Amino acid sequence: MRRRILLLVNWYPSATSPVSGIFIKDQARLLAERFEVNILVIRLIGLRSALLGHYRDGIEYEKGNIVVHRVYVPNLPYVPYLNILIAFYFIQRKLCKYIHVHGLPDLIHAHVVLPCGWIAARISQTWRIPAILTEHTSPFTVHLYSFFNRRLVRKTMRSIPVIAVSPALKQRILEFEPTADVRVLGEIISTRFFMPEETVLPRANLPKRFLTIALLTDQKGIHYLLHAASLLRAKVDCPFELVIGGDGPERQRLEHLVQEMGLTKICRFVGLLDRTQVRDWMRWCDVFVLPSIHETFGVVLGEAMACGKPVIATRCGGPEFVVEDGCGILVPIADAQALADAMEQFLLGQVQYDPLRIRESVCARFGEDAFLRNIETIYNEIWSGK
Repeated sequence: MRRRILLLVNWYPSATSPVSGIFIKDQARLLAERFEVNILVIRLIGLRSALLGHYRDGIEYEKGNIVVHRVYVPNLPYVPYLNILIAFYFIQRKLCKYIHVHGLPDLIHAHVVLPCGWIAARISQTWRIPAILTEHTSPFTVHLYSFFNRRLVRKTMRSIPVIAVSPALKQRILEFEPTADVRVLGEIISTRFFMPEETVLPRANLPKRFLTIALLTDQKGIHYLLHAASLLRAKVDCPFELVIGGDGPERQRLEHLVQEMGLTKICRFVGLLDRTQVRDWMRWCDVFVLPSIHETFGVVLGEAMACGKPVIATRCGGPEFVVEDGCGILVPIADAQALADAMEQFLLGQVQYDPLRIRESVCARFGEDAFLRNIETIYNEIWSGK
């Protein structure tokens, strides 16, 4: 009989937000190959919407016999500590119903310390159910802005084991709470989906293609990449293109910056992309660039590498874990000149990378088989009391 895992999350795809927490959905589908998986999704909603009944708790059934329970929790403005207590109350009620139907889960696996990690720790103590937390948040300090938040985070880290998705994130957690039991396990890279093209046509004398895909926020550092493109165009007489995928609050400002710098002929925005479009653009490019200010991991880097593409990324935490020697170039954060210098090496043919070596680097460490093997080891350690 397969063990039952209950995922407790507040990031998960929905009809209105199809890419939110997509990496958690990937994990759930993979876990369902070995375990019975149920998911409890907590979504905070406005008090008015709650009173008017705009949202109703519901159950959805997904591929792999995954059952998704959605719980909507009223969110009171300006009282985050009370909101977490309210969320705990609603989850306790839903969990009682869940246990009545399914019995106790063998493990609760929460994602993100607030609110889900703290709630999982409380449930673990109340129901004597083993629990573990995976922390993804970038930067981790967003959880520490108030005394109450810091208190809840510290209690959680002292109560249940933690998985950090990179060594840099583990270090941040231990700096805050040195007694935390922290393991490192990277995000899943869907190497079964992100693969190189079967047939690659020669591209001699064609413009070099640089690509970035990101949520267009200040954290992603796209403006530094645009400045780098401007520096590169002024220095090197070699044709190149820069494509920016994704959407977000910074898009309009970035588009204006492209016009001000006179980059409209070499730079284009292609908007929000679905997963197949992301793969298509990654296969199209010659080099993938991620100029972030901070990343706990950098899933898009791994996806590009799974397609056999070399990468340029900043040393902002996660990329140092993802990008091994022979897979790309790492540069300092917030440094347009360093980005331009790295791009120049590709333009002038000063660096060469083996696509098969790049892909193997990702498959061996972050592919589906590697993740299942590693997460099963962690679960067995918890069940054996280690």
